[in-house]
Amino acid sequence: MKKIVAGFVAAVLLLISAEALGSSVSLIGKKIQAEFIVTIYGKKLADPAIVIDGKSYAPVRAIGELAGFDVTVADKTINFEERSKPSGSTSDRPDPAIIDPMQIVTPNPAIAAAKIRINAIDAKINAVVNNILTTRSMLKLEPYSTPLKNKLRQYQGEYDKLLQQKQNELQK
Repeated sequence: MKKIVAGFVAAVLLLISAEALGSSVSLIGKKIQAEFIVTIYGKKLADPAIVIDGKSYAPVRAIGELAGFDVTVADKTINFEERSKPSGSTSDRPDPAIIDPMQIVTPNPAIAAAKIRINAIDAKINAVVNNILTTRSMLKLEPYSTPLKNKLRQYQGEYDKLLQQKQNELQK
């Protein structure tokens, strides 16, 4: 009997590990979660890029050709080679853009202070909500507990006051 159980366990482990290895290696059969339009130098790619498991995959040959490269495949390697241009011809690629330094905007101190106060109120609201949920869970176990009911009323009062404080800050 022990040999049968040991054989069964070994077979299960082999099947599980083989399935896990197979699922991690191939994208075949995976669900496409989204599609994105790809543009290169302002030109739209005919085929969309797809998203599988949070990673985007785009048609490499189409991207390379649209970007002005000759694309070849040799020994499971994709090669991009610059196309040779006749002398005197210009590239399809635009000149590199010059980017101005980013302008720094100084925030209004009153607005920054209000955001800090609102964030502090939000943190207090989250703490009170956790207390309310915990107390409600405890009341399910002890539905006739007066101290728990009083504590719940207290937390609900704090919650209402905090919501009013937040509303007042938002109206300023």
